[in-house]
Amino acid sequence: MPFLPATLLLLLLFLLPAGASAQVYKCKGKSGETAYSEHPCDANAQPMKLRSERLPAPVALPPPPPAEAGEPEQSPLRESGSPPPAPAEQDRSAERGCIATATASIYGPSNDRVATYQQQMAMLGEQLDNAADAKRSQALQARMDNLRRAISREHAYAHDQVNAARRRCVEQYRPTP
Repeated sequence: MPFLPATLLLLLLFLLPAGASAQVYKCKGKSGETAYSEHPCDANAQPMKLRSERLPAPVALPPPPPAEAGEPEQSPLRESGSPPPAPAEQDRSAERGCIATATASIYGPSNDRVATYQQQMAMLGEQLDNAADAKRSQALQARMDNLRRAISREHAYAHDQVNAARRRCVEQYRPTP
């Protein structure tokens, strides 16, 4: 009888990977968003091909040899023997970093606001599809037009802010002739 629990355990271990695999379907929502599900959403649902093999383990690189006393430490991004970057190149790098930071800090919140407007547009579109009378439809259309204008204003305002921030970064990091 002690043989039975070991056999049962071994059988369960063989069945475990089969139960872990599942089919995943890619579906499109009414407003165009992509959704993933275990079950087909509709006739247009596409089964996804999933990776069955494991990714290779990362290879550890050996540590670089220690620098000799009095020898400047090499940057891992530069080839050995190459001269250090010129100050103008360092300024350009700082300028690019300044622009990237400003762009992210402006477009991030702006994109969040636009996404909120687009969600409101989607809800209004669903209400418009179910609107029973013409007066309600006109009111919903007017609200959707206002949201479209708000999205356009938001894009224009963010674009102006990024251009101004870009000019400030250029002025800060480029020498004047």
